[in-house]
Amino acid sequence: MRTTEADRKILSVSDLTEERARLRQEGKTVVQCHGCFDIVHPGHIRYLRFARSLGDVLIVTVSSDDMVMKGYERPYIPEDLRLDNLAELGCVDYVALSEDEWAGPVLEAIQPDIYVKGREYESKSDPRFAKEMKIVESYGGRVVLGSGDVIFSSTEIGRRKRNSLDMEQQKIQHFCRINEITSTRLKNTISRFSDLRVLVLGDAIIDHYLHCEGAKVASESPIVSVKPVSEEWFVGGAGLIARQAATLGAKATFLTCSDEDEGLERIRSTLRLFDVDVHNLTVPGRGTYTKSRFIVGGQKVFKVDRGNPAPIPIETAAELTAVLGDLLESHDGLIVTDFGYGLFGATLSEAIPDLVTKARKPYFADVSTNGQANILKFRGPQLATPTEDELRFAMADAESGISNLASRYYAASGASGLIVTMGPRGSLGFEPPTKKGQRLRTHYLPALEINEVDAVGAGDVFLTGASLSQLAGEPSPIGMYIGSSLASISASVLGNEGAPLPEVYDFFERRLELAGE
Repeated sequence: MRTTEADRKILSVSDLTEERARLRQEGKTVVQCHGCFDIVHPGHIRYLRFARSLGDVLIVTVSSDDMVMKGYERPYIPEDLRLDNLAELGCVDYVALSEDEWAGPVLEAIQPDIYVKGREYESKSDPRFAKEMKIVESYGGRVVLGSGDVIFSSTEIGRRKRNSLDMEQQKIQHFCRINEITSTRLKNTISRFSDLRVLVLGDAIIDHYLHCEGAKVASESPIVSVKPVSEEWFVGGAGLIARQAATLGAKATFLTCSDEDEGLERIRSTLRLFDVDVHNLTVPGRGTYTKSRFIVGGQKVFKVDRGNPAPIPIETAAELTAVLGDLLESHDGLIVTDFGYGLFGATLSEAIPDLVTKARKPYFADVSTNGQANILKFRGPQLATPTEDELRFAMADAESGISNLASRYYAASGASGLIVTMGPRGSLGFEPPTKKGQRLRTHYLPALEINEVDAVGAGDVFLTGASLSQLAGEPSPIGMYIGSSLASISASVLGNEGAPLPEVYDFFERRLELAGE
C-alpha cells in the first residue's frame, strides 16, 4: 500500500504537463529523468539525487511494461510497483508513466529545463538519445550527463538474484491480478466448454514411445545400440487437440486425410473413448505419420519419423473443402494445425478464411517448427499461437524484437489475436491496436511450472485451452492461463495424453497466485 505522499506524486503525463506550466510560472527549475527503473538500486539513488541537486523539482518518467525493450522477461518489476518505488523516494517530486517507446514525446510535453542521462551516454552511440538531446535543445533546455557512476545493473541483479527475488511468481501474480484471474473464474470458464462444438483439422499423427534397456555402443560400428522392452502409442497433433477439447467437456470432431491404415485405426479407437467423431477422407499411400522415440532410463536417446509427407490430390482438396464447409455449420469454431506434411496446400489454406467467414465461425491456427509450415498461410485467424521460432521463420527475421515481429505479423495476416509460446519461458500475448497510431498491448505470462519431463504435445494443448476460452467468450489472458496450465500438466509426465480435467482443477487449487481469492 503506497503512502499518501507517494500517491500525490504519481500523475498522468497530461496532469504533469499542467503542473509543469504552474512550476514555470513560479520560476522553478525543472529537472527530468526518464527510464525503466526496473530494480531500483544504489546506482539509481545516486543518479536521482544528483539530478535533484541541479534544480528545484525532479520529475521522473517511467516506461510502461509494454514499451520496455529489454527482452521478453523485462521488466522484472511491473509498472505500478516501479512507480511506487520511485514515488517513495524523497529526492523525487513527481512520477509519471510513459506509454511511448522512447523519451521524445514526454520531453516535448514536459519540456524540462534540464534533462539528465547517465554518464555512460558519453561513450554510447544511441540514435534515440541524439534525438532526445535535439528536442531538449530546441526549446532552450540543456542535457546533463552525470550521476555519480552507475555501479549496479538491474539486468545483472535480475539475472543473478532471479530465484531469491521470486520475480517469476510476482509476475504471475501481477498477471492474474490485472486480468482478474481467479480459480473460480477459470473453473466457470471451463464449465462452459461443455456447450461448445469444436472442429479440428489436421494430419493423422501417432507419437510412438519405445522404452528400451541398454544404450551402449554397438560392436560393429560406433552407433547406439538399444533393446526395446515395451512400447506406448499416443494420438498426436490435431488428434491430441480433439482429445484435449473433449477431455475438457467440449464436443469435438477430428477431420483428416489419411490412408486407412493401422495408425489411423489406433487414432479412431483412442478418440472413440472420448466421444470424438473422426472424419477421414481416404488418400491411398498417405499413411499415418508416426514419430517413434526411443527412451532409456526416462530419457529420449533418438527419434525415427515414418510417413510420407505429400500434398493431397487436387480432387481430395476440393472434397475436403466441401466437407469442411458442411461441418462448420454444426460447430462453434475451427482449429487448424499444420505440421508441414502437405495437407494444407494453397487450395485448402486459401479456402479456409472464406469458409469460416461464410459460416460466421472463428478459427484458430498453429504450425509446427520443422521449417516447412508457415503461419502466414492462414489468413485472418481469430488467434494464432506460433512459437517464437515459427514466428521468426514466417517473417524471415532472426534479429528483430518479438513486438516488432508481432506488429508485422498482424499487418501481414489480418489476424485478430496472437500468442507467442516460448516453452519454459512462458508465453507472450499481443493484442492488436483498436485505433490508428496505437501500439500493441502485451501480456507476458511466465511458465507456470518448469518441471518439464516431456514437452511433446504441450503446444497442442496450449492451443486447445486458448481457443476454447475465446469460444467461451473470455479474453486472451484467460486463454493464456488455461493453455499454460494444460501445457504445464502435460509436460510434467512422459507421454502425450494431455491434461485430464480433475488434474486441471487440482492444479488451480495448488497455485499460489489463485489462493485466497
